[in-house]
Amino acid sequence: MGVITEYGKVLRHIRLDLSELLGTMADKLGLSAAYLSSIETGARSIPVDLTSKIINIYNLSEEDSEKLLKAEADTNQALTINLEHASSEQIEATVLFARQIKNMNVQELKKLYASLKK
Repeated sequence: MGVITEYGKVLRHIRLDLSELLGTMADKLGLSAAYLSSIETGARSIPVDLTSKIINIYNLSEEDSEKLLKAEADTNQALTINLEHASSEQIEATVLFARQIKNMNVQELKKLYASLKK
């Protein structure tokens, strides 16, 4: 199990304020209840489009939207990658990428993102 993240705390708070069951929210977001639970508990990372889906589907207030967006940014400051079964080449590439990404401009990131989504 991961460490409960700020995002997980805010997401759970929003869900409970809306009196939404985990399974119901998961269905609305197109996720399994287990996957949504793992995001809330910090065991899984935040999918790229999850925050925008939540904001739109639940028509969140500006205040709640900002809280969720800030929590996502705070949570994504650190990323854990399990390289337990990775080859030495995969590990080396991952470390190199992690060191270089902060130096990439928006166009380079968009190009890399498009390439990786293929």
